[in-house]
Amino acid sequence: MNADRETKTTLLVLAAVMVIGVSVSGCTHKCVTVWEPKPRTEWRHLVAQPIDPPYNTFRIDASLPTVGLFPANIAVTRVAVESVGDTGEMLPRLFADPRNEFLQWNSTFDDQMAISEVFPIDQRDLGGGPADPEQIVASFRALHARLGLVYAVNELSPNESEMFGALYDTSSLQPIASFHAHATSIKLPHDAKNKADPYHLWKTDSRALVRAKFAKMVHSCVRQLVIDDEPSAVEARTGWLPAGPMRPVEWPPIRGKRRR
Repeated sequence: MNADRETKTTLLVLAAVMVIGVSVSGCTHKCVTVWEPKPRTEWRHLVAQPIDPPYNTFRIDASLPTVGLFPANIAVTRVAVESVGDTGEMLPRLFADPRNEFLQWNSTFDDQMAISEVFPIDQRDLGGGPADPEQIVASFRALHARLGLVYAVNELSPNESEMFGALYDTSSLQPIASFHAHATSIKLPHDAKNKADPYHLWKTDSRALVRAKFAKMVHSCVRQLVIDDEPSAVEARTGWLPAGPMRPVEWPPIRGKRRR
C-alpha cells in the first residue's frame, strides 16, 4: 500500500511539473512581440492627381517661383488608413496628435523667420467630411493657413519605415512640393548595454530616424522656397498721394515738449 501511495504521489508531482512547464512556455510565447503589418497609406490618400513621387528626397513641384507666398503659416496633419464600421472598410483618417505635432513642427521651423506659426489639424477639423485630399486642403484654407503639409508613415518591416507627404499652397489648392524619406533601424551589438533604453531607440529605431529625416527635408524645402519667393508688388490706393509727413520731423527729438 505504501508503495502504491508513493507511486501516486510521484505521478501527481510529475503532472504538476508538466502543467507548470506548459504554462511557463505558453507565457513565454505570448510575451514575444510579433510584428504585424499595418494598413498601407498610399500617395492617392494625400494627392488627388497622379504624381511621379520622389524617393528618399524632396522635390519642388511649382513650375515658377512663388510670388508673395511668405511670410506664411503652415497647417499640418497625418493621414493613416483604418478599418471603419461593421463592414471593415478601409478608409483614410487624420491622426495628428495636437501636442506632438505642435511641438515637433514649430521646433523644426524655429530658425525660419518667414514661417509665422505651425498648427495641426485632426479629424474633427474636417467638419464631418471624408479625409480625402480635396477636403483636407479645403480645411487648411478654411482655417486660414497659407500652406498645408499632409503626410503619412508606413512601417514596411520590423526594421524599415518610410514617411512621405506633400506641401500645398492653399490659395491655388495645388501641391508645390513633395517629400519621401526612408530609414532602416540601426542594429546594436549583442553585448551593448541598455539596448531597451528609450534614448537609444530615438537614435536607432527606423520610426524615429525616418521622422527626423523627413522633418529635415521639409525644413530644407521651405528654406529654398523662401529664397526663391519673389516679393509681391504693393500698389497704393487710387487717388492717394502722400504729400509728406503729418508734422515736421524733429531731430534730435525734444523731450518733454508737448505736441499740438
